Amino acid sequence: MAEEQEVFYYQVLPSVVDTSVADVAMFKDLEDDIKWKAQLLARETKLSSGVLSTVSIGFATGFIIAMIMMLGPFFIFKGGI
Repeated sequence: MAEEQEVFYYQVLPSVVDTSVADVAMFKDLEDDIKWKAQLLARETKLSSGVLSTVSIGFATGFIIAMIMMLGPFFIFKGGI
């Protein structure tokens, strides 16, 4: 009978692991890029929601100031409408 050789598993790391060490940096850069884009999107969403929540107050204030600037001289120089 032929002698059977005992097979030892997990004794040597496969070559794929050696090349994937370089890929860790690529994945880290990708992770940082995704994190940066998510933070940018969150900031933009907060900004636009803040602007939308104050748009009616800003429109009303601007309208009142414009009416005062348009009708103010009539009240000052003519004595009213």
